[in-house]
Amino acid sequence: MHTDHLLRRAFADPALAPLWLRFLLRDHPLCARIAWSSLRVASGASVDPKLRRHEADLVLEAHLKGDVRAVIFVIEFSLGRKRAAWRQLVRYCAQEIERAQRKQPGMPTPLVVPVLVHAGRRPFDGLLAVTTQPMGGAVGRDQAGFSFAIALDDFAARSEDEIKAMPLPLALKLAALFAKFVKGRTPDEVEAALLRWSTMLREACGGPSDPEAAQVYATYVLETTQMPQARFERVLNEILGPDGDGPMKTTADLLREEGRLEGEARGEARGEARGEARGEARGRTEVLLTLLRRRFGELPSALVSRLATSTIAQLDAIALRILDAKSLDEVFGA
Repeated sequence: MHTDHLLRRAFADPALAPLWLRFLLRDHPLCARIAWSSLRVASGASVDPKLRRHEADLVLEAHLKGDVRAVIFVIEFSLGRKRAAWRQLVRYCAQEIERAQRKQPGMPTPLVVPVLVHAGRRPFDGLLAVTTQPMGGAVGRDQAGFSFAIALDDFAARSEDEIKAMPLPLALKLAALFAKFVKGRTPDEVEAALLRWSTMLREACGGPSDPEAAQVYATYVLETTQMPQARFERVLNEILGPDGDGPMKTTADLLREEGRLEGEARGEARGEARGEARGEARGRTEVLLTLLRRRFGELPSALVSRLATSTIAQLDAIALRILDAKSLDEVFGA
């Protein structure tokens, strides 16, 4: 989930996505025909209800030069679920075609380009050419199936140096590096990676172009690794320098504040629960004191103190014994 969010945030950026797709599809016959300036996140794209939990599925669409048809890019992020990834991607593509046919009957079928971004630790080895039958209900069952050639961007097959050397925007390269070389790594490995990327991180997080970048990377590290927060903050300060007041130091401050606020919220909740329990216990104690005095007269101070310090369960047990007890000793189980 965290990696899906990291990748989606970078690859869905309207300023970055055209550069990435043009590079990935540079040998694709459609590349020269696409009006790349029209690329945007698709609005109203349907998602198979069975796939709704896959929030990171991304759909981009663009216009074709001199053509009324649209081209739709259906993007799936894979972290090792090879079979599930291509099956989901193909099903999603078929549904996008059928959605377009339902929405604009009689119009030319849009061109769909399935894209699989693989960022696992091992290179992708699943299917990349698939033919599927139309999905029930959307178009006639007698219509021919759809054929898809999946465009694969396999960051898992590239080394760290190869990813760094790719002619892509810095944010995309960092997203790929974090997905491949940070998630699940030891604190020593994470620290070494961050220090290797210090120049890239300062450039990506030190300017006004993406003020949330540092917070995204910080959250990813702390939620996908066992890196202690104090150690992480020390590494961030080392990257920025001891006088850094930039975004990454601010992120550390935000993380501390977030932890403090969460702690306060938990404390308030626990305090409210304890307060309610104490109030309930006091109410039951007052009722029991009234009943006991009615039956046995004034109570010894020791028994009054005992009632005042009893739990709700203990008070309930005393209340049951009052019904049949013939003495205070029987009430208090002496």
